[in-house]
This record gives sequence, C-alpha cells and structure tokens, in this order.
Amino acid sequence: MLASGASCEETTIVAGELVDPGRLAFESALTEERRLNVRRLALLRFVSASAFLVLFLLLGVVLRIPYWRPVIPLFATYWVIVAISCWLGFRPNAPAVRYAGLTVPFIDMPMLYLIFRNFFGRDPAPVGPAAFATGFYVMFLIPVTLLSFDERFIVLAAGVGATLEALLLAETGAPGGTIASSVLLLLTAGAFSAYASRRVIALVQRVSSEHLRIERMGRYFSPQVAALLEGGELAAAESRTVTILFSDLRDFTALAETLRSEEVVALLNDYHTRMVETIFSHGGTLDKYLGDGIMAYFGAPAAQPDHAERAVRCALAMQGALAPLNAERAARGERPLRMGIGIHTGPVVVGDIGAPRRREYTAIGDAVNVAARLEELTKTHGAPILVSQETRQAVGDGLRFSPATEAFLRGRTQQVLTYVPVGAGAS
Repeated sequence: MLASGASCEETTIVAGELVDPGRLAFESALTEERRLNVRRLALLRFVSASAFLVLFLLLGVVLRIPYWRPVIPLFATYWVIVAISCWLGFRPNAPAVRYAGLTVPFIDMPMLYLIFRNFFGRDPAPVGPAAFATGFYVMFLIPVTLLSFDERFIVLAAGVGATLEALLLAETGAPGGTIASSVLLLLTAGAFSAYASRRVIALVQRVSSEHLRIERMGRYFSPQVAALLEGGELAAAESRTVTILFSDLRDFTALAETLRSEEVVALLNDYHTRMVETIFSHGGTLDKYLGDGIMAYFGAPAAQPDHAERAVRCALAMQGALAPLNAERAARGERPLRMGIGIHTGPVVVGDIGAPRRREYTAIGDAVNVAARLEELTKTHGAPILVSQETRQAVGDGLRFSPATEAFLRGRTQQVLTYVPVGAGAS
C-alpha cells in the first residue's frame, strides 16, 4: 500500500529548503482567512463610517446643530481614508493581508482621538465624550484580531488605544481613577482578544493538520481502508473470501527503456490515476503498486457479497479506461499500451500486517498467487482478462463468460479452467 518512497510526501522543498506540508497548509489556511476578513471588514468599516458621516451631515448641515458641524471636515477626511482602504482591501497582496491589522492602531485609533478631541472646546463636560471613546477603542480590538490573528498586533493596538484614551481623559481633567480604570479595561480587552486569537490559530492548525492527514490517507489507501483508519476500527488479521485482481502493462520494460525517467514517471502517474479511480469507483481496495502493475481486491475490509462481480466489472472498466489514454497517445504518435488482468476468488488472510513501525492492510494467501499467475497467463494466451473458475462460479448469472483454456499455473501441479468475460475482446 504505502510504498517506501512515500515518505518523501512528508516534506516539501520550498526555496531550496525542506518544509513540513502541514505547516504550509496551516499558513495557506490562515492567509486565506485573513484575506477574507480584510475584504469583509473593509466593507463593514466603510459602511459604518458612511453611516456616521451621514449622521453628522444630518445633525450639522441639515438640522444646523452647531455642536456637530465642526467635526464634519475631520470625519469626512477619515471617510475618504476608509474608502481608499476599502478599495485596496479588495486588491490585497500577501504583505498587505499580513499587515492589514496595523491600520487600526495607526489610522483608526489616532483619527478617533482627533475626532473626540474636536468636541472638547464645545462641550461643557468634555469628560463624557472622552470616557465614551473607551468603548470605541475596545471595539477596535475586534478587527485587529480578525485581520491579523497576531498577538503582537493585538497588544500593540491595546497599548495605543490605552495611551490615546489616557491622553483624552487627562486633557479633560478626569480623575486618576477614571483614567486608570479605562486603561485597565483596554488592556484587559486586549489580553482577551490575544487569547482568542491564539485559540483560533490553534483551531486552524488542527483543522489543517487533520485535513492534510486525511488527504494523505486518501492518497495511499482506498476509501474503505482510510475510513477504518480514521475511525480506529482496523481489525487484526482475519480469514475472508475475497476476489483478487492483478493488472500489468505488457512490454512496459521495453517501452520504458526508450523514455527519459521523468517521462516514465509521468506515464505511470497518468495510467495509475485512471486505473485507481476505476478500482475505487467499483468499491475495490488498492493493495499496492507493482511498478506498472496493480494489486487490488474486493470484499475487504468492507464485506461485499457481490465482490466477484465487482472485480470482473472493474476489470472491464479498466480496459475501457485504457482506451482514452491510448487515443491521446496515438494523437501524439506514441504506441498504445496493452494491459493484462487476472482475477481469482478464494480465501485469504486480510488485516493490518507487518512490523510495529511499518504496517499495511493487505491480503496474503494462495488465492493471491493464483490471481497473479492468471495475469501472467494473459500474456501467453493473448486475452486482456482471464478469470478463474472460482470467480466465474461466484459471479453467477450477473455476467456472461466464454471458456478460455485449461492451463498450468506456475507453482501449481493441476490445470485450472479460465474464462474471458464477454465484452473483453482479443488483445
């Protein structure tokens, strides 16, 4: 199942260095979340600023209330900055996404300080607006958290907000207790936001690692085995009757000698992709790759009463899947591929077998050897698919067969009857 070379999937080369793909998946997920938050919060920020600007215009221009009129030019300037930020938010590059959280402590919070300070000369009790600003500074910690998921940025924003709020209160002559309470409130809110950010990052990391783990299992194991591994239900080895399928490309060694190594790999990847998808679509379990060959079986780990018929139909579909590949090769002036498939039904031992540090879910037994020998027999008999008498009987009336030949299999003293499923033409 998982070949010895599969360990190379554990690392990825980036800029000449080995990088854990789990880390790459985590960084990618976090960047994507930041990117989405930049767009959504930029739009929400623009809508909120526009609503406040409309309110100030209504109070200061339409209703002509002197208290609100002087703040309009300053807030209009802030609205323009927010509009530009919103426009840029929908065209973020990687650095812009990474540092978008810094706009709050360096743009929004200072502008909020200037806007509230603008009221002091017209308000008989300026400590009220100054204290009211605390709520806005606390609220600004939310976008910093969602834009950055970086504790450093959150602590910076909390520190900037606390400093500006302390300055506002100090300019109004607020008591020291009021100033200290506001600063403590902002720093506490910053600590909670930083903790929330840390938990979100941990959650994203766990989800990314789990997604990568499942993806890796799906790459090396059949869906049935992957599901058992995921649920921790992989049983110990047990005796079971299954149908084994062996496939092999004919004359592939001679073909490979005419190709560059990267061309051989590309061809095998393309071929195996088509064949394995066909096996999985028929409910088969991929056991292992054998160079250009494949071993699969039906009826384990999930019980399938029709495992013999599934295997034969899968073999027919695999031959059918080879036709489009050969059509593509013919269009490039390349010679077609030919495949032989042997199928046998019989008792085997299936289960998690191997050393503690390197185990695989596989099938062993004489039935496996018979299926492999039947595949070898396809080469001498010119048949694309050969099935044993046991498989023919297990299929029953689900498919039609034509007798092929009686032959000796390597390693066996008695002849075996073989059949060709109807629909598998001469090869």
